[in-house]
Amino acid sequence: MFTLNSLLMLSTIVAVILLWYESLRFREQVTRVCRELCEQSEMQLLDQSVSLSSVSLARNRYGRWQIRRVYQFAVSHNGADRHNGYVTLLGSVAEAIQIDNADGMSTLYPTRPGQLH
Repeated sequence: MFTLNSLLMLSTIVAVILLWYESLRFREQVTRVCRELCEQSEMQLLDQSVSLSSVSLARNRYGRWQIRRVYQFAVSHNGADRHNGYVTLLGSVAEAIQIDNADGMSTLYPTRPGQLH
């Protein structure tokens, strides 16, 4: 029979694996969205990938707690410059896409409401 400690350990392992799998799935989707944005804006996605920059808890517009993930990526406008970009997700909803410019300003690409596909 399983003891309480072994059941707790098993559930913790399963929860960690599910969070890891979900993060991989979101990273792939964010990478696809960044490629599409770069294609539409005539920019080049450098390194061809995004990386998870931060994870925190935040409330959505209904007051429910969700995981907020910020992904970082790099783009180039002309092949010689490099600018950081960020995609912020709350749960599975993309809140904003931000790209820093050379003059210190940021360009925000508000996303349409809905889930990241």
